[in-house]
Amino acid sequence: MTIDAHTHLFPPAQAQAREAIAGRDAGFAEIYGDPAATIADAPALLAALREDGIEAAVALGFAFASERDVAEQNEYLLAAACEAPHAIIPFVTVNPSLDGWEREAARSLARGARGFGELRPGTQGWEPLGPEGRRLAALAGEAGAALLWHTSEPVGHRYPGKHGGVSPAELVEAATAAPEVTMVGAHLGAGASFYLSMPEVRRATPNLLFDTAAGGLLYDSGTIARLVEAAGADRVLFGSDFPLRRPGPELERTLAGLDAATADAVAGENARKRLC
Repeated sequence: MTIDAHTHLFPPAQAQAREAIAGRDAGFAEIYGDPAATIADAPALLAALREDGIEAAVALGFAFASERDVAEQNEYLLAAACEAPHAIIPFVTVNPSLDGWEREAARSLARGARGFGELRPGTQGWEPLGPEGRRLAALAGEAGAALLWHTSEPVGHRYPGKHGGVSPAELVEAATAAPEVTMVGAHLGAGASFYLSMPEVRRATPNLLFDTAAGGLLYDSGTIARLVEAAGADRVLFGSDFPLRRPGPELERTLAGLDAATADAVAGENARKRLC
């Protein structure tokens, strides 16, 4: 089974309200304020999966600032998953800096959410290792849900959305603090996989995974193979970052040079076991 573990969807109403949302949400404005930035809905994702021969995708929420925008997107993600239950795996968004955020999280879990993400604590004003982050990890652990973190490289070129996520050190610390919770470091974990070479870090983070979303925009062609070597084939998830990147070409790039067993694990088997 081939699963794209990192895609993004927005309800059509939010796409139409792009300018208004950007005016009240700085994090959204940085990435989607430009009218040229692509925003996709569920039919667009399903069409891309069908055309590229990919069976399912994790559909992620955006780290909105306001309760209204969070709830509107979550409602759309959950409805889309109900309409295409074998193709869309919903990961909803939360903003733990808001009062009452746990109600929305619990409501979404009760309706079938499989995780929370893409988490960007830096743009929402909460700390992954603070009380809100600890409560989110506990809630996910109780529900058997995963946490998918936007990770940001501490070096390299700037791009819209680079900041606002967690650093490699914060990712490892969060995974160490809640080892029972499946956590995914998006965008190859911003280099956090290197630290799994330390035996104590590997032992302390048994459920820390890494997706390959937008890897081609960040790293050279040999990076996926090095990620697999450092983290292990069972910790790597293919992700495209659709609609920023097309799933088919990204999958081909991700699997280039991997042996058949590793390719099967990365292309979807790991996601099926850990995120579905």
